[in-house]
Amino acid sequence: MNPTRYEELSWPQMREAIQQQPAVLLPFGTIEDHGPHLPVSTDNTIVEAICHEVAQRVDGLALVMPLIPYGLDEHHMDFPGTVSVDMLTLIRYVSDVAISVARHGFTHILLVNGHGSNAPIADLAARRVVLETGVVCGAMSPNAAIDPTFAEPTLSQMRRSAPGGVAHAGEFETALMLHLRPDLVQMDKAIREIGQIKLEYFNWDHPEPSVLSWQDWWSRMSRTGVCGDPTVATAEFGRALFETIVGNFARFVREFRTIPLRPRQPPQTTVE
Repeated sequence: MNPTRYEELSWPQMREAIQQQPAVLLPFGTIEDHGPHLPVSTDNTIVEAICHEVAQRVDGLALVMPLIPYGLDEHHMDFPGTVSVDMLTLIRYVSDVAISVARHGFTHILLVNGHGSNAPIADLAARRVVLETGVVCGAMSPNAAIDPTFAEPTLSQMRRSAPGGVAHAGEFETALMLHLRPDLVQMDKAIREIGQIKLEYFNWDHPEPSVLSWQDWWSRMSRTGVCGDPTVATAEFGRALFETIVGNFARFVREFRTIPLRPRQPPQTTVE
């Protein structure tokens, strides 16, 4: 029994866990193409590893739920193996899982996204949880490869790929997989393909921010499923990425638990 794994607790142990009020982490990933060199489970592998490592490091302050392995991925369906779930179904499904947790008395629930296109789904699902239960429920993406707010200058200095090398199945994700699951990485099949668009206010490369949120059919940008440069990825860089992500996310989880659960106020009829 691992006390940080939600599904491994008995119901009496769960009752005890509720008394301690850890942050409940719900990893949310997908199954999609990641080029000829990475498995379709890449996003799931990375986000699940991050959540479980963080839970180990925050001394009982986090409880990790089983991964939701499927996400919004219709735009990748031109590549065999991709699984996509309707966006409205996902909003209800993900929020229903979190609402179940809230009904038992957990007050701080975090939807931990590991797939870029899940971000708006996770945000809306978290909002539904808050509105229907009153608990503190939020959504975030801890992976520095997809979230520029968690990127650090030291990692930028270690980066070996040119601009455009990080968008999808590129240097960052490949490096993380070389660190986490090297047995699933086929570096002899890694291909550099940078077909994404870059404009003044829009780009798919990270961690450079983009004003515009837009997603195209993936096969209109990539022949191999890669948008980036995985050929320069190393396990050493992956280890540095993972340590940075986990360290930042652990601090984030500790802070998230401190968000107060305030009472609602009755409708205001006067201005005082």
